[in-house]
Amino acid sequence: MTATSTMWICASCRSEFSCHHGIPGLYIENQVSLHDRSLRDKFYDGVFGVWYSFMMPFIVLPVRPVSMAITHWALLLALLFGVPALVFMVYLYWHGYHSIQAVTATIPLAMLTIFLFKQKYLFYLIVLAIPVKISLSINKYIPKASFSDVHTKFIDVIRESSTTKLRILDVSTGSCNSLYKHGWMELDASYTGVDLSGTMLRKGQELMSDRKIPVDLILGDAMRLPFASNTFDVVLNYGAINGMAEPAKALSEMVRVAKPGGRILFLDEQMYVQASAVEKLYFNKVLSGHNVIHHCPVEFLPNNVADVEVSQIYEFYYICTARKTH
Repeated sequence: MTATSTMWICASCRSEFSCHHGIPGLYIENQVSLHDRSLRDKFYDGVFGVWYSFMMPFIVLPVRPVSMAITHWALLLALLFGVPALVFMVYLYWHGYHSIQAVTATIPLAMLTIFLFKQKYLFYLIVLAIPVKISLSINKYIPKASFSDVHTKFIDVIRESSTTKLRILDVSTGSCNSLYKHGWMELDASYTGVDLSGTMLRKGQELMSDRKIPVDLILGDAMRLPFASNTFDVVLNYGAINGMAEPAKALSEMVRVAKPGGRILFLDEQMYVQASAVEKLYFNKVLSGHNVIHHCPVEFLPNNVADVEVSQIYEFYYICTARKTH
């Protein structure tokens, strides 16, 4: 590759790839599936991505401790009590009570209605959050292995087996939050993150820059990772596999770019067995509403992986770990 601040040029085929805020876009737009483009444009480059630091904790509100989400619960309660009040004032207006409050209530109500119509998962969240919280408090779920347990075991194995500086790739890295938080910074490693959303990658750029952590960020398609085979010691994917157009192809690409003996870890939504009816509705309409599949796709892993372990670490999330054999 020949690189400038605005353009990368492939040395072999001379294809040109533009840069966005200094991040190279190493993919061809018309090769990206319609599903993945739509998800990027409407979701990750939309309201969810722009307000990611607030929106991500909001959609998992029922499963988070109340003490960690007081602001989000306050907003939810304000919506639950405020919307009926707006509806009542609009009702008064249409029945002849033309007060200034009734007139002005029509504007925010109309705006909120349009917004929730476009973001249906938020409508279901508002309706279901409290019932799901109550259900989860009754249906106590205790995982056989916690999120922290799985990561500690996985990272310890990598640390003990490595003799040189590691290369770690985070596919669909987004804001780089998972790459930064879950123990990967403890390793002697260089870091690369790839994502299809420029909005999300700029958040990752800011986070890693603020913490003075070198990272190579690339705009790329998970179905066609722009890396040579057998390149990375560790390949990660947090919260994206289930939503991709072709999960089997994405997993195949993750394994392809891993070195023989390299480790793969991915996390996404999967409902726990004991889920109640209201929890299933929340899972289907909020957490997994944009997904193509709704479980851990171990059946899509290529034949050259071993030591596959799937752990249901939360009520609605799994982690899968594996090792590339050759």
